[in-house]
This record gives sequence, structure tokens and C-alpha cells, in this order.
Amino acid sequence: MTVTELNFKAKSLLEAHFEDVPLSGELSKITMHGSGHWYFELKDERSSIACVMFKGANSKLDFRPGVGDFVELSGNVSLYAESGRYQFIAKTMKKDGFGELEARFLALKERLEGEGLFDPSCKKSLPKFPQKVGIITSYTSAALEDMLKIIQQKGNFLAKFYLFNALTQGKDAPNSLIQALKKADAFALDALIIARGGGSREDLFCFNNEPLAREIFSAKTPIISAVGHEIDYVISDFVADSRAPTPSAAIDILLPSRLDLEQNLDFLEEKLKICLRNKISHCQNELLALQKFFQANSLPLVIAQKLEYLKSLQKQLQILMKNRLNFARLNLEKMHNAYLQHESFFERSRGLISLQKNDKITSLESLKSGDEVLLISQFSQKKAKIL
Repeated sequence: MTVTELNFKAKSLLEAHFEDVPLSGELSKITMHGSGHWYFELKDERSSIACVMFKGANSKLDFRPGVGDFVELSGNVSLYAESGRYQFIAKTMKKDGFGELEARFLALKERLEGEGLFDPSCKKSLPKFPQKVGIITSYTSAALEDMLKIIQQKGNFLAKFYLFNALTQGKDAPNSLIQALKKADAFALDALIIARGGGSREDLFCFNNEPLAREIFSAKTPIISAVGHEIDYVISDFVADSRAPTPSAAIDILLPSRLDLEQNLDFLEEKLKICLRNKISHCQNELLALQKFFQANSLPLVIAQKLEYLKSLQKQLQILMKNRLNFARLNLEKMHNAYLQHESFFERSRGLISLQKNDKITSLESLKSGDEVLLISQFSQKKAKIL
């Protein structure tokens, strides 16, 4: 579609779903155009919205608003197609100030917040797949019809729904809501929705009730507060475990769509297949590595390697023994040659050696350590001692 077509479709959707919306806030950035139309912004503590009040509507007012005024508007939400600008078209405007209701609301909010009833750490988590869901609202309300339509559209097949009838407007509404909440909380539900459609501040004020707030806080069941439109805030929104901007949105928050579940299952199936393929591939690689390891360290191969090593050691031992024998043989030959030399010397010099007692020496074995001998040469005689 073109941009223009998209803007007109968005404009139609907004105008169809947000008619006769009550809106309150503080005026800012007012421009009173020469055409008679007024352009301004309406803001609260957190947000702002662009507004327009056309000449035909603002000409009926008996006061001229200014920046900082707190006003109550009624009108519808639309979209300026040429720029795609989301805006609120005001049909009526009246001065509000904070008023008695607003003062009571803020005082109760401040007191309960100080006591810790809004503390995030006290809030219970909503179940991911609730099987038993309770709805506290009026059986005849449009909010209930809207929620049932969303449930049917989602094709929910996991949860059963239990309806608890209660007044959602008027002075008897707080007590009716408390009794329905007590009954529902004793029903062992997985989640509970307290719902009401849009309305004026006075219509919604029964949800700014202190006993109701304390009952919501002390409930064992996780609670969603779905009161009014997105711009409406009541005490039950702050004390509940979760807030939905509309009753229909509460169903969207709490229940998964059947199509979303099926799509998620497809995604998980594909993810599981990839994980399994990766796991199998990893195991195959590990198995191959182990096979190579065991092949390289198999018993026959290890034995063969050890035998080769033993053969190598045997050769080295043989070489060492051969070298040692050769060395011993050489030493023996040297000793034998030395002996022969000594014998030859003795034979040659036998007549030149005698004992001091003039005993004749017949062999070297007849000498012992300490014997004194006389060495006789051609030129002289010298005494010597056998060591």
C-alpha cells in the first residue's frame, strides 16, 4: 500500500476504537490560530499528546484556557493523514483543577505507596501458560464481550475461564469487587483479571478504594488490573501484580496465541534439529579422533614397537660387550707383554742382582716386599729395597 493508504487505514482504526474518550491533563504549547482552531498539547507526569479543538467546538466555551490549566476533555483519537501525526480531537473542554476526586486519589496513592503496597519486589509473576484464569467484571459489560472475542481469536486451548460477577460502577461497587475477589482467590486460579471498560473519572473511582487495594495486595493469586483505557490510571493498577491498558490487552498479556505457539514450536523444532546435527557431528569427530588414537596406540603396534626397542637395546648391549671384551683383551695383551718384558729383563739381569746375604736369586717369585737386594753393574754396586 502507499503511505497515504496506510495513514488513512490507521486513521480509520483509531477513530473506530477511540470514540468519546474522556481525557484530563495540563495544557501546554497552545496556539490559537487565525482560522479559529486551537492547537495545543495535553500532558501529565509522564506523557503528552497533541490535541486540536476546532472552531465549532471551542466557540461554545465560556472561558479562554491558558498554559498550565488543568482541564477535562472529551473527544476522539485520530490521525492527521498528511503528516501521519497522531492527535486527540477535543469536542468539549472544562476546567478541572485537581478537584476533590483527584486530591483523594493522590492522597491515597501517596499513603499506600509509603506503606510499600506498590513495591515491585512484592509483585507476583504471571504464569507463562495459565490453565485456570478468573475474570472479575460485570456479566453485562462490553469489556467482557471484548475479552471473550480476543480469547476466541487466539484459539486458546490451554486455559479454562471462570467469570465472577461484580459491580464496576457506583458506591456499592468496591464491596462487590472485594467479595468477588475473595471468592476468586479461594478458587486456586493461576491468574486473575479485574476488568472494566472506559468511563469518566467518577465512573472509575470505585477502583480507587483503599479496602479493595489492600485485598488485591494480600491476594495469593497473581492479578492483572485492566481498568479503563490506556490513559486511565487507578489505584488497583499500582497495587496489582501487572497493569493492562485495556481489558482486551490483559488477555494478550496473559495468554499466548495458538498461532504464536505453533510458530514457536516450529522454531524450537528447527533449533533442536540444528543442535542434534551439531551434537552428532561433534560426537563423530570425537569418535574419529579416538579411533585414530587407539589405532596409533593399539596393543599389537605397542608390542611391535617394544620388540623393536628391545632389538635396539640388544644390539647396543652386544656392541658394548664386544667393546668391553676388546678393551679387556687389549689390557691382557699389554699385561702379558709387560710380563714377558719383565721376565726377559730378569733373565738378562739375573747375574746383576743378588741379595745382601749373597744369596743367588733364582726367580722374581722368590723376592718379597722389604727384601734388600744388591744391584751390580760394571761400574758400581748399589743397594735397593723391594717395594
